[in-house]
Amino acid sequence: MFALSINRILLRPVAPLFVVLGCFGAFELPAQTNLTTHLQSILADTLLSRAQVGVSIRNIQTNAIVFEKNANQSFTPASNLKLLTTAAAINVLGADYRFTTKVLYSDSIQNGAFGGTLLVKGSGDPTLGSDRMNGQLSYQALIKNWVAAFKSKGVTRFDGRLVVDPTHFEYNAIPMDYTWGDIGNYYGAGSFGLNVNENQTNVLFKPGNRIGAATSVQSITPWDSACTFVNHVYTGPAGSGDESVIYSSPYNNFVFAEGTIPIGNTFLVKGSISNPSALLAKLIIAEMNVQGIVWNGSVFIVKPGENIVGLSSFKTLLEHTSPSLKEIAQYTNLVSNNLYAECLLKEVAFKETGQGTTAIGVNQVKRYLKSIGVDTLGMVLRDGSGMSPFNSVAPNQYTQFLGTQVTSTIFVNCIPVAGREGTVSHICRESGGKIRVKSGTMNGTTCYSGYVIAKSGKTYAVSLMVNKHEAQNRKIQRVLEKILMGVMNNG
Repeated sequence: MFALSINRILLRPVAPLFVVLGCFGAFELPAQTNLTTHLQSILADTLLSRAQVGVSIRNIQTNAIVFEKNANQSFTPASNLKLLTTAAAINVLGADYRFTTKVLYSDSIQNGAFGGTLLVKGSGDPTLGSDRMNGQLSYQALIKNWVAAFKSKGVTRFDGRLVVDPTHFEYNAIPMDYTWGDIGNYYGAGSFGLNVNENQTNVLFKPGNRIGAATSVQSITPWDSACTFVNHVYTGPAGSGDESVIYSSPYNNFVFAEGTIPIGNTFLVKGSISNPSALLAKLIIAEMNVQGIVWNGSVFIVKPGENIVGLSSFKTLLEHTSPSLKEIAQYTNLVSNNLYAECLLKEVAFKETGQGTTAIGVNQVKRYLKSIGVDTLGMVLRDGSGMSPFNSVAPNQYTQFLGTQVTSTIFVNCIPVAGREGTVSHICRESGGKIRVKSGTMNGTTCYSGYVIAKSGKTYAVSLMVNKHEAQNRKIQRVLEKILMGVMNNG
């Protein structure tokens, strides 16, 4: 039904995974009522007694629902929403689509002095300047190459304009429902028409010598010197983990951090970059100084409605292309990268309408779902990543959608293998590669949606959604893990 053999783009290289289906040994298929009884007993767990629970298990071969609980009610899917976004992006943009960032210049060099315009034109590429996907350059290496290429034109002094154009996407980089506590942290970074280092900055704190003592900031990289960082992070107990929150917002030069980090060694906290275009300009200028180009120029960040005079006559210095769309989609779901999902959503909007906005993107995703026969009645989509608590999808809608995608090897390979990869590497470790699910977690929300190949040989689409629980997510995950294993062993 679908191949479980992959050769995935990962943070680090891994050997290809090959799963041979059907080698289960002797097995007696129980009656369907046994599966129902087994799942009902799991769902009786007291951890779920006050929670909202939705379950849909659909036989892919027959399209029959074999088990459901509140499956037509809407739930907050959290990052399960990325399944819908990546599927739409693969369909609309194509699996081999690549973002292209252009560096252009007007030819105005006299005696080593450049008096024209050096333009970086963004394409919404979420991978630009990030080496987290194999084969990609860090922002330091990328900018070094750009400046070296510019210097090779004979430039020794920059008297012109450095222009950065992020207008490929809308000016508002944050979907309207992101929460204030998320936006300043790396996972809540805005999706701009030009992104750098996944719009992530690393803040290295040094804890105090006692619990309750103030911390100090050792370094922030990369960092825009125009920003102010106010540190109200204190020292917490040993082993208490990251209890800090960084507050900021797009285009805001004021960054504020509070909370605690554990006593002991220096501690790294990841925050978001509020204005990647401005940061990129400063990094380029700094690299020019390193490479011996004297800076006497000016910086201009293009805003919506503004035009670059003479653009048609500019020459191409270089073009930077992203990994393929299928590789980006794999990475998006593997590590549940919110920025990547939001950029894919906006690029779908741009491809279909010429406007890269969240609002148009979610409408295009729903349009795609309707076109493949998915019932979208009552479905509410507010972003591409699932960060909004107002997203709303029913479990039966998920399994119906998954049923339409099962023959797409590219899409199926975008879903991590439970027990082996990404955010689901810690669950179903005894499943032998027969479970592929996307996780979805936020405070009070724990979800899994994907595919299970049962020992009977049947393939099931599953969607397990728990909202408004008070337990730790790991505890709810263990309950849902029992359901996934139960379907595999008894389906």
